[in-house]
Amino acid sequence: MIHDHSADGVRFLQIHLGGDRNFCYLIGDGDSGLAAAVDPGFAPEKLHEIAEAEGLTIVAVLITHGHSDHTAGAPRLRELTGAVIYGGAADDIPGAVPLQDGQVVPLGGLQVTALATPGHSPGHFCYLCGGRLVTGDILFCGKVGGTGPYFAGSSARQEYDSLQELMKLPADTLVFPGHDYYGGEGQRPHSTIGYEKDNNPFLTAGDFEAFCNLKDNWARYKKEHGIR
Repeated sequence: MIHDHSADGVRFLQIHLGGDRNFCYLIGDGDSGLAAAVDPGFAPEKLHEIAEAEGLTIVAVLITHGHSDHTAGAPRLRELTGAVIYGGAADDIPGAVPLQDGQVVPLGGLQVTALATPGHSPGHFCYLCGGRLVTGDILFCGKVGGTGPYFAGSSARQEYDSLQELMKLPADTLVFPGHDYYGGEGQRPHSTIGYEKDNNPFLTAGDFEAFCNLKDNWARYKKEHGIR
C-alpha cells in the first residue's frame, strides 16, 4: 500500500512493505528525481522497484535507528542503487555515514534535515523535509516509542526530552511514523505535531514523572480507554 503525500515540488511516498506494520518512505526532489529511502526494512528490492516506477533515483538511505526491522534492507539497497547510508553513530548501523544534529542531506534542490532524537535508541534520528517529519520509532500516532530493558540503550529521560524538542516544531508539521500503530477509531497513518501535542496521552501527561508513570501503566491505560 502506498500513500502519496507529494506537493510543492516534494515527492513523498509512505509505503507499507511488511514487517511489524512498518512504514518505509521515499522522499524525492520533483525536479531532479533524486531521492532518499527512509528505513528500507526487509523489502529493499520492492522499494527500489517502486522508486523506479515513480521516476525516482535513490541516492541516500536514511536510517532512523538501528533496529533490524528498519535497517535490514539497507546494505542490499546500497548494492542496487549505489546510495550512501546515513544514520546515528550511537546505533549499530553497518556502513552508515554518521550524522550530526541539524545536518542537511541534499537531494538535488531539496534538503532533508536530520534531527537527533535519542530515547528509543541512543542514536535515533528524525528527518524533516518540506513540513513533513519522519519520526521513526520515537513518536507514533497517539503513542510513543518503547524504552526499558527490552530496548538496549534506550532512555525514557532522553525520549521525553527529545519529544519536548519535537513539540517546538510548527503545529502543522506532518508526522509520519515508523509503524502503523495507531490504536484508536478509524485509521491514522499520519498526524501533525499540533494534534499529537494536544491528544497524544504521553504528551499531555504533564511532567517527566507522569510520562514514566504512563509508560509503566500503559497496558491498563489502553484497556481503560479502548486503545488497541
